[in-house]
Amino acid sequence: MFSLTVPNMAAKITRTIFRDREVDEDRFAIVKYGVEIFLVNVTKGITVYLAAALLGMIWQTLVVHLSYLFIRRHSFGLHAKTSLGCTITSVVMFVVLPYLVKDVQLSGWMIVLVSALILLNIAIFSPSDTENMPLFNAQKRHELRRKSIMNTIVVIVVAILFSSIPEIQLLILLGGIIQLLSIHPMTYKLLKRRYNNYEQIEL
Repeated sequence: MFSLTVPNMAAKITRTIFRDREVDEDRFAIVKYGVEIFLVNVTKGITVYLAAALLGMIWQTLVVHLSYLFIRRHSFGLHAKTSLGCTITSVVMFVVLPYLVKDVQLSGWMIVLVSALILLNIAIFSPSDTENMPLFNAQKRHELRRKSIMNTIVVIVVAILFSSIPEIQLLILLGGIIQLLSIHPMTYKLLKRRYNNYEQIEL
């Protein structure tokens, strides 16, 4: 229900921001949109970490979330079509999945295999755009891919450093797997979303 009040709250906050100034309609709409995004993201964060707290999974959720975000910052990937869908997906990815796998034990060769799988897919498929954010610039895509690979290597190295704490190692790799799935063409196909949008639009 809170999400239904976000536009009204955003409008009130924006009016407060411009309280002592004249502002045109376009400028007001731009600022209001930014405030809405901020409020929605705060709401999602509260929901995710409240769910994590209820399951006693706050630090586990944080580890997965940070690993995922560090790789995603340059590799991008799918977004849910609605705020509610994003919230539900986030709870599943960052709370339910860590809860389900928290007791899983991976052997050394499995760690190597999963790490290689993550790195290979990030190198091949990143950055992955969306219909609303097509990546037209080829040079920009190349730079984003390079940064995505470097970020993934950092995450894998951190996971290796935590070899003495298997649970943390697993959670770090889980974040990478989640991001791998969010950029993979098969995921786009299963969800009936358009892939390589810059090519489609250029045609």
